[in-house]
Amino acid sequence: MDKIRKIMTPFLFFNFTLIGCILNNIGQSKGALLSMNMISLDGKLSPKSDRTAISTNKEIEDTIREINHYSLSDSLWKMWRAIEDSQFVVAKVDSIRSMKTFIKGVNLAKEAFDLINELKQQNLDTLSVKKIKFTAILLFEKARAHFEETFKLNPFDIRTQNYLIWVFQNLAELYDHCDNKLRAINMLEYLTYILNDDPKLYYTLGQKYFSIGKWEQSLVNVRASIDLILDDDWNKIDTNQLFWHYYLRARAEMQLELIPEALLSLNYAKLIAPSENEAGEVQKKIEWINWDDGNLNASRKSDTLETRLNQGAKDYSMIKQEYVELLSQVRTAKAKQDINWRIAQLEFNFLNEKEIAIDRMMKIVNATELDSTRSAADVKSQKYIEDYCLMSYVFGLDYLRNQHLKKAFVYFYQSISFSWSRIGKGYLQLAKLVALDNNAVLKFAEQALIYQDQLTDDERNSLYQLFYQSYKKLGRFDDAAIWLQKSVSFSMGE
Repeated sequence: MDKIRKIMTPFLFFNFTLIGCILNNIGQSKGALLSMNMISLDGKLSPKSDRTAISTNKEIEDTIREINHYSLSDSLWKMWRAIEDSQFVVAKVDSIRSMKTFIKGVNLAKEAFDLINELKQQNLDTLSVKKIKFTAILLFEKARAHFEETFKLNPFDIRTQNYLIWVFQNLAELYDHCDNKLRAINMLEYLTYILNDDPKLYYTLGQKYFSIGKWEQSLVNVRASIDLILDDDWNKIDTNQLFWHYYLRARAEMQLELIPEALLSLNYAKLIAPSENEAGEVQKKIEWINWDDGNLNASRKSDTLETRLNQGAKDYSMIKQEYVELLSQVRTAKAKQDINWRIAQLEFNFLNEKEIAIDRMMKIVNATELDSTRSAADVKSQKYIEDYCLMSYVFGLDYLRNQHLKKAFVYFYQSISFSWSRIGKGYLQLAKLVALDNNAVLKFAEQALIYQDQLTDDERNSLYQLFYQSYKKLGRFDDAAIWLQKSVSFSMGE
């Protein structure tokens, strides 16, 4: 097995990013004619044919099936197991026949490799590139058929095993770049017959299956990759590699709604994350799962609605209704709070239902656990408080502009009921509204002064003027003079 894994081949992997897509780009339309060299069954290029060129994926697959190749099957797998158990004996005649088929396979593989090199060395027109690409994939498929037949005749030959590995790997890469994911997976599955102890191979299969929505097959393969890694000496394990394996496993488990397993995989991944960025991404996944206690359908629905808004959707009433429907589907108080917060955002910012939005937010913040400063105990809850107070403050300004002073006072007072980042502005507006009560003015102004860093320059100067005017009316002229001087100095930029 160690000899096989070294893949002793005279060729190097070629870069399929340079040869583009074969399956999707051959021909401009169905039935298009291409004058091209066709492949004969012995692998040689026949004279130019005037046959209709293959121009669709289906036609290409039909042509490939015309090539008489030996497909891997359970019988071949049993043959490989027999090799490992030293129960397989190669007849002399089979050994000779295998050499002939092996040489044919090598010649075909070399032809394919040389054709690909032409793309790097020549400035070819589009039609010529298509011809070369099409011919190359058929040559590789034909080479694969010969190597599989050679392996069937003499499975002990290391060279054949190495060439098979090389051809499978290159065909998998080629089909993948041509967006023929199933065919690429097919090649990788073949590889597992020989490289059945390679964790990277199983991880790659897991990725490919995940990319086409085959969650169960993805999970089976990534679990196999992790098992193989963990079977090794722990001191030799690459934890960076193991992290990505666990992360893929968790994603597949999430798709299959295996919630406890997914959380376990994510927590393992977080422990061995290569950096804080990766650990942070894992933590986001954990929080996403726990948003409604593993109710992933609700999480996905919430994400979908949020994405619509982020992408500029304007059907706000419809989105609100869908959020309201989602409220009946979630399980936890935390998720209900989050949805109600999102509904309030729509009501306040887009639907002109500001009073309803503020009442909705009040119910959320009143259920929030607070510390001694009337701040929330966690970041998300503090966000609710910030938005509730901001909505109240903005709504107070609306009433102030319309000269509804009592309503303005109510909402400004609500804006100072919790600790938030612009509480000083609320205190300043309250101080202005109670101008007839100098003691009340000073009470609110003193609180605004504590948070003066939150105020604009104009707001700070108006605060100093409130102190000056209130002290003057109360007959405290010395204090009034101090605040007048502060106002003048601040205005002059001193």
